Amino acid sequence: MNTTEQIESPYGSWKSPFTAELVASASASVSCVRVDRATNPSRVYWLEARPSEGGRRTLLSKLVDDYSDATLVEHLPDPKWNVRTAVHEYGGGAYAVHNGTVVFANWGDQGVYLLDTQGGEPKRIGSMNEKLRYASFAIHESGSFAVCVCEDHTEPGAEATTTLVAIALAESEEARPDILLYSGSSFVSSPAMSFNDEIAFFTWNHPDMNWDATTLWRAHLRVDSGLPTGLERLRAVAGHAERESVYQPRFDSEGTLHFISDRAGGFWNPYHEGANGQVVQSLAAPMEAEFASPEWSFGESTMQPMPGGGPRLAVAYSGKDGQCVLGILDAATHAFEELPTPGWTLMGEFQFGTTRSGEPVLVLVAGGPAEPPSLFTYYVNGMASARLSAASSAADAMAGFVSVPRTVAFPTRLPPLDGRSSAAEAYAFYYPPTNRDYRAPAGELPPLLVVGHGGPTSAAHAVYQPKIQYWTSRGFAVADVNYGGSTGYGRAYRERLYPQFGIVDVEDCCAIALHLAAIGLVDRNRLSIMGGSAGGFTTLACLAFRPEVFAVGASFYGISDLEVLIKETHKFEAQYPVHLVGPYPEAQDVYRSRSPLYSADRLACPVIFLQGLEDKVVPPNQATLMVDKLREKGIKVAHVEFEGEQHGFRQAKNIVRGQESVLYFFGKILGFVPFDHIDPVVPIYNESK
Repeated sequence: MNTTEQIESPYGSWKSPFTAELVASASASVSCVRVDRATNPSRVYWLEARPSEGGRRTLLSKLVDDYSDATLVEHLPDPKWNVRTAVHEYGGGAYAVHNGTVVFANWGDQGVYLLDTQGGEPKRIGSMNEKLRYASFAIHESGSFAVCVCEDHTEPGAEATTTLVAIALAESEEARPDILLYSGSSFVSSPAMSFNDEIAFFTWNHPDMNWDATTLWRAHLRVDSGLPTGLERLRAVAGHAERESVYQPRFDSEGTLHFISDRAGGFWNPYHEGANGQVVQSLAAPMEAEFASPEWSFGESTMQPMPGGGPRLAVAYSGKDGQCVLGILDAATHAFEELPTPGWTLMGEFQFGTTRSGEPVLVLVAGGPAEPPSLFTYYVNGMASARLSAASSAADAMAGFVSVPRTVAFPTRLPPLDGRSSAAEAYAFYYPPTNRDYRAPAGELPPLLVVGHGGPTSAAHAVYQPKIQYWTSRGFAVADVNYGGSTGYGRAYRERLYPQFGIVDVEDCCAIALHLAAIGLVDRNRLSIMGGSAGGFTTLACLAFRPEVFAVGASFYGISDLEVLIKETHKFEAQYPVHLVGPYPEAQDVYRSRSPLYSADRLACPVIFLQGLEDKVVPPNQATLMVDKLREKGIKVAHVEFEGEQHGFRQAKNIVRGQESVLYFFGKILGFVPFDHIDPVVPIYNESK
């Protein structure tokens, strides 16, 4: 269609190439990138989610400098294999590779398996105990064992214990017990080993989360007859005397330990251990920029030493404008060299490899506002990048349909201090309605969809996301909100939410909606909101406690009763509410007063709930209880449940159903008819009222 011959049609009713099926297929994301540097040239491995195969994650690989799809190898084509771990429920770090050997956790039984990439079926190894879960694997350079995190659920009714163990990488007819290396902390993560058997990892204890306070440890790994027998000279490097969050321990080629900490100024910056054991700042001066993100899952990597480069590292940081910067940092001289990029707004999964010509190359996952996150190689010496994975550019395929966001800093209010609230600033990414084939009738303003991310200690990124383009290409404006409590803006900003969960986030989500309406960008009478998990709680809290703002909402596996977080949720987040809300049961009244479930009588607008029936993070009854209350009150409400889904939807059919259900429901409430044919329609309770 010629862009000069646009069809006039109301916002929300536009035909879009961003179908629900496309949103589902886009969930086939690249994650957990690993480079096998023991081979020459290096081979890069990664996991690909397969929504069309029930959401399983399969293992792929190719040579680090081979851009032909014909050379791509899938190592676990049988659908029975799913490289995914349940540690912390959020998983991550589900495999490692060394010299052609892969050790991985399989979702179905949470067992540890050994795979020879040259051929053959995976073989189960280790303790073979179905009550144990494993993650954050690191293989010793000898290839004889792996070090990893073990989460023990053996004791019925008791909280799981978490330890650091070693597993022999050898096939055995019988179970072989894990070799205990470290215990004594609530959590342990991210083991890294050096060429001379030094090991580093970090720990933390309840009630803190890892972005609150961690301790970085270093020790010598005692090895006998090819297997470790324990740790020697264990000592704390950072975090033991200060409340700091330490991430990503890495040894360089000379044995220097590098890491990321927020000890100076509250922003995650790179540091290293000096010759005398002191902590040394790697930058010339602290930066108000984040070189890391919160580790909800294992294996985050935004810093990686260059092979053979001594204290030189590839690092990336993000600023308040949503832009990411890639650079090479010399930790010894503090020199930082910024590298050119094509406008990436998301970078991570850093790994280094060596090409067939012997050149070091950085492998990373990166994306921008019009380019989906894809696997790239970056030739740091020649300062050039090339796409390694088969993902295509959205800008080419969807020209004229992709909404490019802009950063909005908007006014908000902080909770009362000494009886007075104070003015503040919060941030969001604003996406205008964009569709080259359509225009709205004169004088009509678009409906607004406010999106609240999960966590709540997570963040929205200005990167291409089909789930957002699905709405903007149909005529919605979208505000992806980094409310107070989000990461990316330093410790002070993320701790705005302590202990104000359900207040600060609610105020910020309402403030951005009202701000965009006040400046004439959106229709004040058609403000909508949706979110998943903690974002689902914020959605319900906005609707319950600020009923005058939004016309409709959608909660994806959202919390309705905050007491559930402290009583029933899994170990990783079991005491997170102590910071977010307050100590329990001392603050029970606060938990109830902020829970939408106990204030459902104040909720006056329609809501749709989507929930996985195997969710261990937010139990399904969180949605059911709210639905029952709203039905009794006579509010229009829909409830869509998905068998076989946990915390987040991974199966293609369920992603499609969820996306279309919300569109259908919003159309009914906001007064537009979607162009899409949605079948079956979503049952709406009290629809006639």
